[in-house]
Amino acid sequence: MMRLHLEDWTMLTTHTGRLTLFLVFLTAVISLALLASPRTSAQDPSFEDELDHGKLLFRQRKYDEALKSFKRANEMRNKQCAECYGWMSETFLMLEAYKNVIDSTDKMIELAGGDNQLLLKAYNNKGLALQASADRKDQKKLAAAEVVFRQGMAIPGASPVLRYNLAVVLMQLNRDDEGVAMMKESLKLQPRGGFSDMARKLAENPRRARENFAPDFEFTSMQGEYITLEDLKGKVVLLDFWGTWCPPCVESVPELRNLQKRYAKEPSFVLIGISSDGDEQAWREFTEKNRMVWPQYRDKDRKILSAFNIRAFPTYIIIDHEGIVRYQSVGFSWNRSANLDDAIKKYVKVVARSQEAR
Repeated sequence: MMRLHLEDWTMLTTHTGRLTLFLVFLTAVISLALLASPRTSAQDPSFEDELDHGKLLFRQRKYDEALKSFKRANEMRNKQCAECYGWMSETFLMLEAYKNVIDSTDKMIELAGGDNQLLLKAYNNKGLALQASADRKDQKKLAAAEVVFRQGMAIPGASPVLRYNLAVVLMQLNRDDEGVAMMKESLKLQPRGGFSDMARKLAENPRRARENFAPDFEFTSMQGEYITLEDLKGKVVLLDFWGTWCPPCVESVPELRNLQKRYAKEPSFVLIGISSDGDEQAWREFTEKNRMVWPQYRDKDRKILSAFNIRAFPTYIIIDHEGIVRYQSVGFSWNRSANLDDAIKKYVKVVARSQEAR
């Protein structure tokens, strides 16, 4: 699932916050364009240089340093720079500092005057901060996010993104009919590109707004098999994010091999290895030597690693038969993650019960 800025660039986030983070990045290009539009004085090069330096650091994802530059630029304008607060709100979103996002956007609204672009950015980011801090559960914060997104939609030139974000909040509030209708409105305004694919999935299944569905992925395994998340529907999937350079990962291989043998005749279970290795030859030699016969993929472009926001190795993720992430174990070898085997058994049994109920 995703939430959207006023931009159009995709990236996935953490297990617990993927709904609210898989998305902070999805629309980053429009935001950059809006906030980068010339509003500065050519007679103040030091201010322009500081602001531009912050934008560069932001694009490089050096958010802590970018924030310092935006604050310095704001100081040069006696803390009265709506554009600076806009960039600060964007940076605080990336840092998941949602209270700071709200404070920054309130200052934007106060200082933006008649600049509709800045006002749209302010209401969108404030709504996102409230939505994210609600963590799909806090109904009061979700209701507050609804109010803010609607305030943004009342501004002339409101983007389809605001309708998308409002639709997601309505679904999270269990108002699916309203949410689906709003999502279809956003699709009429932007039927292709950007968030349209995810919007269609949400319109078809509003539950995606409330559950932690895994991000879509596809790859061709070392064994020459093309695998997609859609192909795996109906199965319990264990993703092993690992690397030959990682001692706990290497330590886990015998247990993974035993696991594969135990479930070899279980059609509802799939084990998949996603390697972070840069050296293809070392990866191939290691997997062959250690008889890692389950599907293996070297994520050389880090697309799947980024989609699942993998930051520690090994990371084990269990996806159930509906495509929902149900379990995640980070930074421990297999034999130090006792609950993992129990979780696999649990969700394999769930598949069996669902099949019996048909």
